[in-house]
Amino acid sequence: MVGVGVEGVESSLARVSLVNFYGEVQLDEFVRQRERVVDYRTQFSGIRATDMVKARPFDEVQKKVADLLKDRILIGHAVYNDLKTRRENIEILTDVSLSQALLLSHPRPLTRDTQFYAGKHKVVKSKYVALRNLVKQELGTTIQSGEHSSVTDARATMAVFRLHRKEWEKGTKPLQQTKKRKRVGGAGEEEAEAEDDENGED
Repeated sequence: MVGVGVEGVESSLARVSLVNFYGEVQLDEFVRQRERVVDYRTQFSGIRATDMVKARPFDEVQKKVADLLKDRILIGHAVYNDLKTRRENIEILTDVSLSQALLLSHPRPLTRDTQFYAGKHKVVKSKYVALRNLVKQELGTTIQSGEHSSVTDARATMAVFRLHRKEWEKGTKPLQQTKKRKRVGGAGEEEAEAEDDENGED
């Protein structure tokens, strides 16, 4: 996200990335800002003024994401934070996940939150583990040490889900097979990932 408003303290969504179950990018768009950007926060966001040249209107990006999310399983980290408010940085892994940041909603039965599952299944002690810490512990990989990449975060979230998918999916209600589902990632349906590091604890 980038900083807008007085002294750039207000955060605004600037990039949306979606990857499938295998980490292949399905969508990666910069979002055109309605207000003047005061601080690109490049050292953390990885976003620069030159990226805004190819940015698309928020409504256009929102529709693309909504179309990709339809009838798909959303896999994300602290995913509901990404989906609730528009002013959040969003990263999506397998299929798509974004309700906060993009003002979209997604059915709970079609949502898999790695932060929630990691706490529920005692993978970590904290209920609100940060993605970077979960990835370091489970994959031995360092992310977000400098400039963030929404694609990297999305792929990392999906990798964690793939690692624990069998256990985490136990007891999950089977989805009604009203129509054949296209698989973009995990459990026979499409899946997606979103991550909000600010919602995670160290």
